[in-house]
Amino acid sequence: MQNLTLEVPTQDGVRLATSVLTPDTGGPWPVIIARTPYSRKALLPRLAPLCDHGYSVLVQDVRGTGDSGGALDLIRQEPGDAIDTAKWLLSQPFCNGSLGILGLSYLGAASISIASTYKNNVKACVWVSPVIGEGNLFTENGAVRLHHNLPWMALGHPKFRDTDWKKTYRHLPLEDALDAVGIHNPTWRLLCRHWDEWWASRDLSAYYRETSVPGLHFAGFWDFMVDSAVRAYDLLRASGSRQLMVMGPWSHNGIAGETTKTAYADYGLSSSPRFSERMLQWFNHWFKGDPLPDDLSEPVSAYIPGAGWVHTAGWPPPESSRKVFYIGGGTLLTSPSLQGEVHFEYDPARPVPTEGGAGWEFPRAGLEPGPATVTSGNRPDVLVFRSLPLPEALCCLGPASITLFVGSTAPSTDFTAKLVDEDPEGNGRIVADTIYRWKQGSGQEIALDFPAIGHLFNKGHRVRLDISSSNFPKFDRNLNTGVSGLVSEEMTVARQTVRFGETTPSRLSLTAIQV
Repeated sequence: MQNLTLEVPTQDGVRLATSVLTPDTGGPWPVIIARTPYSRKALLPRLAPLCDHGYSVLVQDVRGTGDSGGALDLIRQEPGDAIDTAKWLLSQPFCNGSLGILGLSYLGAASISIASTYKNNVKACVWVSPVIGEGNLFTENGAVRLHHNLPWMALGHPKFRDTDWKKTYRHLPLEDALDAVGIHNPTWRLLCRHWDEWWASRDLSAYYRETSVPGLHFAGFWDFMVDSAVRAYDLLRASGSRQLMVMGPWSHNGIAGETTKTAYADYGLSSSPRFSERMLQWFNHWFKGDPLPDDLSEPVSAYIPGAGWVHTAGWPPPESSRKVFYIGGGTLLTSPSLQGEVHFEYDPARPVPTEGGAGWEFPRAGLEPGPATVTSGNRPDVLVFRSLPLPEALCCLGPASITLFVGSTAPSTDFTAKLVDEDPEGNGRIVADTIYRWKQGSGQEIALDFPAIGHLFNKGHRVRLDISSSNFPKFDRNLNTGVSGLVSEEMTVARQTVRFGETTPSRLSLTAIQV
């Protein structure tokens, strides 16, 4: 294997540090592209085995990172730099004109323009929760994904590992949080003050819509960006090209890392995403004509703990049905209850803690994702609704949604939901969580969506729904004043209302399948 260190010029004269791996003999070869902000040198060993199968590999530090020149302009810089890289690459003697793309998280944003621009050259892509825009990276239904955004903005800084992140998450206003610990990032402050304007020029969804390249997608139920994985799959399959999605109980980092456990559960070797193996099978199919294995024969393959691998013809599974539970006075019922409402007080100074769920497990600053035991249901600011013990197992695979009819004394506030599996002893483990940022005048009916759930509720267990107004530090706190905690520290207590009954049918809707 040959390892070349090169510099790729961009139109504005910046030179991008690039490593190219090629097989020892033969050539030219198809080239697999990975453009990363996380150090190309760290990624090279993971991709080097592709050379043993007749591929060349290009790994590049994106502008302003690693050994590349220029200043980092997150996301906005990538379409142009990626196209410049592809144009250069197609003129190189080691490239046979066929390209593949590896789009893991930010790496997806860094290369999607190649797939949309060079449709005749790009033969196949592999995606893992690729960045599409604000709503798939930094926010969820209007709330800021604090546990990811704040430390992500500090990556690579010498003080990152010594920072007390639990304390830093609580700092207000958040625009000063990094400066307070000696980490100076002008992009974070600019983003906090001009959130909408900053993101307006960084929406990449049009590139995904214009892409018709076959794609293999990986989605983890414990990945805080699972919504991005599902959305990319939906956007790309609209082109009519072949798109496959492999899903399982994996975290954001655990998919490429091929881990089969979280801090709270060990799912066994059979649950492995087998990322490297399946990536190679996908590339070999489109570059060499090799047949795909049986376990990649259906559009969607999902590992559901307790049920095993399920293969289905689409997303949501076409054979699925909707299972609806209606909220009542502490209950989840199969039909709307009598009219009523319940109340609680939300104090931003005492937020409900994050307990497992879909999180980011980055060392030191991250949260442990997975099916943690949920203890916050005993708090007075958490409303708990339980179904009767299930007469038979309920297997869920697909999106889920919660419809709430709400009110608040605050001009702006949040409503959160945790879907919980409660065993006969009353112990509850989290299945999924989400949030909704609400404003006065926007109406009392809100929808909190779970983009992807794969879970088996066993016979005798209860489906449980915990409703509150905070999930911290996964999400930033709504201060109940109408002014964001990004730029303010003033807060107040809000009285929250959840209504239920025939005229205000607050409810949980699950996607169920037979296994």
